[in-house]
Amino acid sequence: MSSNNVKDAEFQAYKDDSRIPCQYGAKCYQKNPQHHSKYKHPPKGETVKEKTEKIITGEKRKHPIKDDKKAQSESPQKKLQKTLEPSERNLHSLSPSPERNDVIDDNKGDNEKFKKKTETSDKKISLNGHNSVNSTENNATENTSMPDMDAKRIMDLFLVEMPKDFFQFYEFCKNISKDNPLSACKSVRLKLVGPYDILDGKIKISSSENNKEKYLIHWRYYYDPPEFQTIVKCDDKEGLHFGYWRDDAVEKPVFIAKNRANVNGIFEPVAENIFGAVDAYLQNKVKTANPFEKTSIIRLHSQLKNFAKQHDVTLEKNTADMRAREKRVVARTFHKAGIVVPYDKKTQLGYRDLAATDNDLQKILKQIEEAGTPEDRKMPIARLDEIIRLATIAADECDFGTCLELGHDLFSNGGIHVQARALQMLSIAYTHLKRPQLLKILEAHLKNRKKDCELSVI
Repeated sequence: MSSNNVKDAEFQAYKDDSRIPCQYGAKCYQKNPQHHSKYKHPPKGETVKEKTEKIITGEKRKHPIKDDKKAQSESPQKKLQKTLEPSERNLHSLSPSPERNDVIDDNKGDNEKFKKKTETSDKKISLNGHNSVNSTENNATENTSMPDMDAKRIMDLFLVEMPKDFFQFYEFCKNISKDNPLSACKSVRLKLVGPYDILDGKIKISSSENNKEKYLIHWRYYYDPPEFQTIVKCDDKEGLHFGYWRDDAVEKPVFIAKNRANVNGIFEPVAENIFGAVDAYLQNKVKTANPFEKTSIIRLHSQLKNFAKQHDVTLEKNTADMRAREKRVVARTFHKAGIVVPYDKKTQLGYRDLAATDNDLQKILKQIEEAGTPEDRKMPIARLDEIIRLATIAADECDFGTCLELGHDLFSNGGIHVQARALQMLSIAYTHLKRPQLLKILEAHLKNRKKDCELSVI
């Protein structure tokens, strides 16, 4: 039999095969027996273009990874630097890929880490969605300045643990003003708020009180995402405030960030702890102060540095932990602080780009908010809903970071017409990522989201 006849016979056998055609055809790199038992592949050198066997292609698998070393070196950071033209970011480029399950099977070892992480998170979360009391008690006993009862109350009302520097800064303020530690830094327009009201005895709650949800929005500014917890407020003109940023409620904060709520929704990392953040604030404050103000600023700054030195608290603005976290950021988002999700470099599993550039998405959101009538709003809403649909498909294929990014973008936009969609996206992301505390905070905030600078609920 001639070589041509052999090829024809092989191709006919391929056509008669009832299995699903592999989307990569003869170029498929998979060696997993389960994959080959489920999908059929054309003879080498053949290209199948039959309309009856049209294959949906997923953006994440357009270019199979042939070199493991290359896969390991590829970082989500590259995704942050990509600048594709609108024509390259087709809204339909994120269609579902039948390869997903097989890729996961091929990389069980890599994804086992993600499974262990979620199992660990489950153990840390009690039935009501809070961290276990044992975890709080262990951390509390490590720091003699942290009263057990206050630590438990903060956990109960704010759903997060406060780090050691949080309690140390309260002690620092008590050294300055024993009678009124919350306003110890009022000379530089700083006031301790939020969880500090528990340490100061301003929040006294009985175990039988049912309306605990209101404390989740205690000093929560308009643009504060669930990952951010305000602890210091500054001036009301710009709405400047500082707080802890953590990617997961069961983890320690990754840095202190600041936001000007009356200006925009951008969050700028300042330092690893509150001492470093106030140190940076005072350094900038003294530059514009008059001679009388400079005296009090310099005195307070000196006290801060001495306390930090005595208690071995770093004032570094960009620590190794902050740099390590920056390497794990998969998308910058509109708030600029970035998001972190479990991401497998080898399979690129965990995150994929949105089906629109940041500029395109911002234009769509602007059209939605500026539309004069519901009829005018229909077209941009339809475009947004298509992006949402594709992000949901990405989540179905284990790219949970896509919904997280889109949810944050919609939340940071601040538009009232997309709040429900922000909740939809973030609900999917937080549920899959095992971050129930963040979802509770978000739900409480969206029920009573206010553009204001007096945000105490007590």
